[in-house]
Amino acid sequence: MKKSAIEILNSQCVRSLRGRTRDGLMAETYACDISWEDGEQSRAFLKCFPSSRSLGVVNELTGYLIAKGCGLPVPQRAGIVQLNQSLVDSMDIKNCPDGVYRYAFVVSEAPGRSPNSIYSDLSENLAVIATREILKGWRGLSPLMAFDEWAANQDRNLGNFLIDEKGEIFIIDHSNIPVDICWTSESLVSEGNFRNILIDIMTWGGQVPIEEGFVVRAAERHPEVYQSVKEELKTWWQAFLGNDPSRRVAIDSFFQNRAENGSDRLSQKLSTMPV
Repeated sequence: MKKSAIEILNSQCVRSLRGRTRDGLMAETYACDISWEDGEQSRAFLKCFPSSRSLGVVNELTGYLIAKGCGLPVPQRAGIVQLNQSLVDSMDIKNCPDGVYRYAFVVSEAPGRSPNSIYSDLSENLAVIATREILKGWRGLSPLMAFDEWAANQDRNLGNFLIDEKGEIFIIDHSNIPVDICWTSESLVSEGNFRNILIDIMTWGGQVPIEEGFVVRAAERHPEVYQSVKEELKTWWQAFLGNDPSRRVAIDSFFQNRAENGSDRLSQKLSTMPV
């Protein structure tokens, strides 16, 4: 396999912790400094999951690799950190009563702030409207809609975008794909009609029509994208799901089948939207 896009790091690579972030309900996320495999250091975010939500690590690396393969703007670097007890104790984690999963997901810091932060003084409806005004002119909108449909991402919210001062956008947080954070083999129904919140946001009130053709064309690339990342995905899935063969087989089949049928599925979904 070619060099992995996901780096393997140990606790000593976490150089400092600067406190817990506000966004993110599925895990404890900390701003930190990371020393990467090549020795480069950068600011980053370390995402620690409760043992009961250990699939969050699998979901994060899966979302990162597929989104990167789609050409979506994700943080530049990502890795898996094996936690030791000393580091866990230093975090003073409050929301993991069943214990902290021994692996964490880390991404380098991307510029910008989330709409949750930018529009914290606005009501939820007004924050959605303001965010939509930015997104509707963004070149990554159609590919991201198609990606969320492929990955059955039902948790695209205003904390999952980072918008910098120039209006550039980065996407983060894939803990809940596919379907939800604690998916089972039975829940991964490849022909399922899952909620696409980004489409809901952009068509809310019927005021911002979607260019259906652009979204469908973005989905047409998914079989090619899946082939390009499949080898690395399968290596990671085997590492984390090797003892759970039903999940291991299900996630591969789910992404393969939804990639092959994505353009038809999106075309049908978008043709029924109130635009």
